Amino acid sequence: MEGTLPPIPTVTGPLDLYVEYPDSLQRIAVSDTNFIHGRVGTGDATLIVDGAFVEVQPNGTFLAWLPVPPATAGDTAYYQLVARRGEEVDTLSHPILLPPVPYEGEIGTPWIDTASVVMPAERWALPDEVLVLSFRGAPGMQAVLAARSGRVPMTESPAGGTYEVRLPAAEFHAAACTADACDWLGETVPLAGSFALSDGTTENRYDFEYPLRLMDAMELPVVELVELPDSISGTNGIVIGRPSPFGPYRWRFPVGTRAEVDGRADDRVRIRLAPDLHAWVGEDDTRPAPANAAPPRSLVGDLRFHVRADLVEVGIPLSSALPLQVDQPDGRTVELTLFGAIGHTDRVAQGAGSRAVQEVRWVQLPGLRYRLTVVLSEPVWGFRTRYEPLEGDRARLVFEIRRMPPIDPLNPLAGRKIVIDPGHPGAGATGPSGYYEGHANLGIGLALERMLADAGAEPILIRRDTLPIGLYERTTAAIEAGGEVFVSIHNNALPDGVQPFGREGTSTYYYHPHSRGLAAAVQEGMLESMRLRDLGVYWGNLAVCRMAWMPSVLAEGAFMMMPDHEAALRDPEFQARYASGVLQGIRDFLAASLRASSDPSGFTP
Repeated sequence: MEGTLPPIPTVTGPLDLYVEYPDSLQRIAVSDTNFIHGRVGTGDATLIVDGAFVEVQPNGTFLAWLPVPPATAGDTAYYQLVARRGEEVDTLSHPILLPPVPYEGEIGTPWIDTASVVMPAERWALPDEVLVLSFRGAPGMQAVLAARSGRVPMTESPAGGTYEVRLPAAEFHAAACTADACDWLGETVPLAGSFALSDGTTENRYDFEYPLRLMDAMELPVVELVELPDSISGTNGIVIGRPSPFGPYRWRFPVGTRAEVDGRADDRVRIRLAPDLHAWVGEDDTRPAPANAAPPRSLVGDLRFHVRADLVEVGIPLSSALPLQVDQPDGRTVELTLFGAIGHTDRVAQGAGSRAVQEVRWVQLPGLRYRLTVVLSEPVWGFRTRYEPLEGDRARLVFEIRRMPPIDPLNPLAGRKIVIDPGHPGAGATGPSGYYEGHANLGIGLALERMLADAGAEPILIRRDTLPIGLYERTTAAIEAGGEVFVSIHNNALPDGVQPFGREGTSTYYYHPHSRGLAAAVQEGMLESMRLRDLGVYWGNLAVCRMAWMPSVLAEGAFMMMPDHEAALRDPEFQARYASGVLQGIRDFLAASLRASSDPSGFTP
C-alpha cells in the first residue's frame, strides 16, 4: 500500500478569499502569534496576509502561522488578505476579537483592578480550612485586608502586582462578620471586608461581601448523588467527581451514592470520601438525603461471587450506598475501594465450576476504607458498578467484572461485536476548504464497517447520518448493543497559539488500563496504513474513553486543519487506508488478548 498522502487535487476557479479559522469576530485566546486558514478559490494564485507571502495549495487552500494583528478599535483587529492571479486581485479585511487586556491604572497611583476580585456566590468551609483572598493592583504598594476587627497585611507575589492573604475560615469569619452574625454556625453569612492598597500617602479601597458558611465537622449534611437528564450528552448512570472544583475527572460514582458534604464553592459541592480525601461534584448532581439520614457508613460482610460465561459478579449488601472507586493495578486485577466501610468479611465464595477467579483478598485501610482485590485468570475486559435500593436506607452494590469474549485463534475478528463511533456532530473541526470533520469521520466509519463485516466481525455503527448525538448516548448505545470493543473515529486540530507545522500526525487515546493494549495496537495499525507522523499513545480524560465496560479508545488519525491532510480525508481511498489501520489494530489486540489468557505471568498490554 502506498505510504504517502494522495496528491492534493488541482482546483482552478475565480478568486474568492474566505477565512475558515478564526471565524469573523471570533475571540481568539492569544495575542501574539496564531494560525489562520481558509481558501482563495483557485490553486494558481498568490496570497499575502498582513504583508507576508503565504503558500497556496493546488486546491486553493492555505494555512499560515503569523503574528496576530494589533487592535485597531477596542479589542477588534483585522487580518488583511490580498490574493492575486495575473491582473486579478481579491482583498479581504477579516475581523477578529483579541483577548481582553488587563486593566492598568495610572502609573504611581494605588489602583486596584476590580475585575480581578472574584468572590464566591456561596462558600462553605470547615473552621480550620484556609481561604485565599486576592486581588491585582499597582505593584510595590502596601496592601491589607480591612475587616470589622482590624487590618490583616497581604503579601505581594514575587512577580509583583498580585496581593493575597490566607486565613483559616473561622478566623476570617470572626474578623469580618457583623456583631449579630458571628455565632451563625451552619448558616451562610455575608461577611463584609475591604481590600486597601496604599503608596504611603494615598489609599484606595475596594469593598466586598464574602458569603461564608462555617460547617460543623461533627454534623455534616448528607447528600445523594443523582444524574439529571442531559439533552446534549445523554446519561450513563455515573456522577463524575473531581479532585478540585474545576479539575480533571477522577471518580465515577454510581447514581444513588450517598456522601457527606464538607465544603462548597458556588455550584460545586465537596464530598468527603475519607478524612484525607475529597471529591468535588456539581450541585445539580446532588440532592439532600432524607431527613435525619445517618452518615454513609457500613460493615462489609461475607461475599459470594457469581461466575458466568461473560462476567464475574459480586453483590455487596450495605447499610448505605457508599462512595467507591475502581482501579486496575494490572491487566488481570481490579480493586474496589469502598469509603466509609469496615470489613467484617470472614468468607468469600469464589464461584463453582470456573477458574475465572484466580484470587480474592481484602484489606482494611486507614480512614474507613475497605479494599477488595479480585485477580482473574484472564485479561479484565471491563467493569461496572451500580446500586440497587433495598429496604430503608440499605443498598446493594452490584460489582461486575467483564470477562474476555471467546476469540477464534484463526480469525480473532470472527463473531466479535466491534463498535464504530464516527465522532461528531456536534462540535468538531473544519479544514481550510470547509470540509467538516464529522463527514470525514463518517466516511471512515462506513469503510471500517464494510471491512469488519468482510472479516467476519459484527460491526455496530453508532451513526449513519449527520444528526448530532450525545457523548453518553454513544456509549449507552454501544453497551446496549452488546459491544465488545469500542473505537471512536476522529481527526485532530490544535488550539490557538500552537504552531501547527511539524505537529501534525496520528495519535490514539485511552483512559482505563484494560484499553491500553487496544490503543497501542490501533496506533500501530494506523501508522502502518497511513504513514503519518507518530504522535504516540495518550492517556486522555475523554468521555467515550471513560466508558469502562469494554476496551475503548479514540483515534485521531490525521489533522483536519492541515491542507494536505484535509484533502486526503476527502479521498475515499485514504479513508479506506485509515479504516484498514484501525481494523488491523483491533485484530492484533484481540490476538494478543487471546495469547495473554494462557500466559501465567499475567497480562499487561
